[in-house]
Amino acid sequence: MIRKYGKALAAVVGAALTVAYGALSGDQHIAPEEGVQIAIATATAVGVYLVPLTPQYRWAKTAVAVILSVLQVLATVILGGLDAHEWIALLLAGLTVAGVGAAPAVSNNGTSNQAPRSAPTSQPA
Repeated sequence: MIRKYGKALAAVVGAALTVAYGALSGDQHIAPEEGVQIAIATATAVGVYLVPLTPQYRWAKTAVAVILSVLQVLATVILGGLDAHEWIALLLAGLTVAGVGAAPAVSNNGTSNQAPRSAPTSQPA
């Protein structure tokens, strides 16, 4: 399961941590800015799951996570500015990207995020 859905699972863990942090930090109430962070983290998890890997774009799932994490940064800075709580939320977004990038994945078309290995060539004696 990890080999096939590793990238999606990493994004779901990142979203779950973002929800938990938003709900449990500070005043233990989800403010509008935190709601936007949670929505973007959820969209990241859904996007990483839905985007297929293709032989030409083995990095597609990671690209979705990067794009939405940049949106996370922009939304956080524009909506509420940066304080200690926002830095932690941005750290979670960055860790989500790192997790998605490092995790394995295989799409239903059989394409893996790892480059195919070429067959060893035999050397004449």
